[in-house]
Amino acid sequence: MFREFLLGLLAGTLTGITPALHVNTLASLLNALNSKSDFGFIILIYIMGLTHTFLDSIPSTFLGIPDEDTALNILPAHRLVLEGRAFEVINISLKASLLAVIFALPLLPIYFFLTPKYVPEFGRVFVFFLVCFLILTEKGMKKIFALAVILLSGILGILIDYLPLHEPCFHIFVGLFGIPTIMYSLRSSVGNIEIGDSMIKMSHVSLLKFSFLGTVLGMFASLLPAFTSSQAALIGSFFSKDERSFLTVAFSVNTSNFFFSLFNFYLTGRTRNGIMVLIKGRYYLLSSREVLILTLLTIAAALIINLYGLKTAKIIGNVFFKVNYRLLNLLVITFVVVLSFYFDGILGILVLTTASLIGSLALLFNVKRTNCMGVLMVKIIVGR
Repeated sequence: MFREFLLGLLAGTLTGITPALHVNTLASLLNALNSKSDFGFIILIYIMGLTHTFLDSIPSTFLGIPDEDTALNILPAHRLVLEGRAFEVINISLKASLLAVIFALPLLPIYFFLTPKYVPEFGRVFVFFLVCFLILTEKGMKKIFALAVILLSGILGILIDYLPLHEPCFHIFVGLFGIPTIMYSLRSSVGNIEIGDSMIKMSHVSLLKFSFLGTVLGMFASLLPAFTSSQAALIGSFFSKDERSFLTVAFSVNTSNFFFSLFNFYLTGRTRNGIMVLIKGRYYLLSSREVLILTLLTIAAALIINLYGLKTAKIIGNVFFKVNYRLLNLLVITFVVVLSFYFDGILGILVLTTASLIGSLALLFNVKRTNCMGVLMVKIIVGR
């Protein structure tokens, strides 16, 4: 058990700090290589998925390469990076994720009560009102522009279901959120930037308050299949006051969603992420004793990751930020294009380019980048 726990930390750290290496990809590979169906393997892949939620802020912060769960964090994190506060962003991620685990524990009785009462139709109605709310919070003609961005990204989200893509989420989320952010930074006159120190420049009360909000939103995200981590973070953006408070909410949502998905699976057999799908296919069902062990290991992992996470991020950041920042961004774009071609050839680059143009419209029209989450929301509303 201890060996699998350590291997899970190592594997999750690898997927967390490596751009474009999704945790589900490595989990599927490990699943194919492993012939045993024992609880030790469940510990490995579960801890790997949990660790990933703590550390996936590193590539999205330093390089601007998001996945589905970190897409909305890109621009706020990037602003702080340009201010020389990259190390602080990583510390916010680690502390918010740790707090999410702590806050989730007393919320479990509520979750045990709510989960069996879930009705699938609620998710679709909820997302519809969320879209309306997004549009109505824009001013004047920006309502029309926001609707256009939502519809365009939504159409793209529907169309990719008909395309033979191996990694559709990579092209879409890097295109909608990553590339436009990098292009935005290329317009600035920034040369070399500093990684900064790790001190979080917000009060302890604010950190606790917004982390608790993110934990609650993550709890509901794990309950509703139509309500993703990014959409939960989107709601949190209406309560946050600045970049730091938003990032606290978003990072807490990510970890909270993953943690509560374990209990959703335990109570109902429903799977809310790729790790739970693998557990269901390989082991199913988990006993109360096994869930308790995974809960205790979650607490242990959260504490251990906070011990080495900042040091890992500092090593990576010092390497990246030795390069001229403009040159680094150009290298990242090149890397993304090469990866896109590697995954899906010319078709992948075409989808990446289309998504990048739609994502750039949000910046051009000066509307919320969260409107690009229409790529998921429209699909949910129309029942795709």
